[in-house]
Amino acid sequence: MALADLVSEYVPAVDGEMAAVLASSPGSQRIAPYLRYHLGWVDQEFQPLGPAEQRRYGGKRLRPILCLLAYRSARDDWQRALPAAAVVELIQNFTLIHDDVEDNDPERRHRPTVWKLWGVSHAINAGSHMQALVNAAALRLTACGVADAVVLEAVRLLTDCILELTDGQYLDISYEGRFDVTLDDYFTMTGGKTGALFELSCRLGAFLARTDDPEFVDAWSQVGRSFGLAFQARDDTLGVWEKSAATGKVQAGDILKRKKSLPIVYALTHGSAQERQTIIDVFSQPDLGPSDVERVVQVLDRCGAPEYCARIMQEQGRQALAALDRLPDVPAVAQVRGLVEQVLAG
Repeated sequence: MALADLVSEYVPAVDGEMAAVLASSPGSQRIAPYLRYHLGWVDQEFQPLGPAEQRRYGGKRLRPILCLLAYRSARDDWQRALPAAAVVELIQNFTLIHDDVEDNDPERRHRPTVWKLWGVSHAINAGSHMQALVNAAALRLTACGVADAVVLEAVRLLTDCILELTDGQYLDISYEGRFDVTLDDYFTMTGGKTGALFELSCRLGAFLARTDDPEFVDAWSQVGRSFGLAFQARDDTLGVWEKSAATGKVQAGDILKRKKSLPIVYALTHGSAQERQTIIDVFSQPDLGPSDVERVVQVLDRCGAPEYCARIMQEQGRQALAALDRLPDVPAVAQVRGLVEQVLAG
């Protein structure tokens, strides 16, 4: 089953659960419009959007889908896990609101970010409010018949994830302006920024389905962690070499942002002294033009960065597939296998 089909099956229920969380919180009615905008439900006048626009502006909802599929690999009553699916999507989105402020990004998902429209202060406050709603969402598990001790463990898991995620974001920020970042540094950072939430998505769904089966939960955790790192390697590749549909030219958005993405870090650590100096010179300029971007892309191509990124993506993808082999041969597992293979196919 393709991601689009999974989106059609699960996302309306996930969005309905998140809407219920927003509606249940005191004070949300004042702050919720900013959250609904970021989640892709309304326009900047806070008017509802149609289904096609919501899909365009709301993101893939990949993490809650993984959560529900992990749960469904052991139990059929997947609606019981909807609060957990809401948890992981709220974590993803509060961090994005804050990330847009930290990175000074004016656009996300083809439209202005929250801070760009309503200011930094409102954006920080909106992101913090959404972070608090993560716990509110988790507590809704009790109404689904989940035991208090299980809910408490779920809260511990999501807390650990947020701590790892924010540590990864700290590292990402600290790498700005530095040219001594190693591949180990990069993988520590992305393990926190990306791998931790992918892992939680799978682990939480699996844990709620089989609280007494640590091998089952650990296998799903490995699926999530490895899938997340493969996904990040693919994202970093697209951030340099994805071509514009309009012009057919490489867009190189991550170069324009001077991000220490996987291909850049690889070139800094494995390129020649001259190639490394080219990247330092370009990234040290106040403004970058098309010729500067082309110089960096040429360095990356020459030193083998595309091939290295592809190798990392394949390695992590194979680890995710190997972990899936440890799980029952059921449709939900096959569907996740299909998602991993889609990423590996580019």
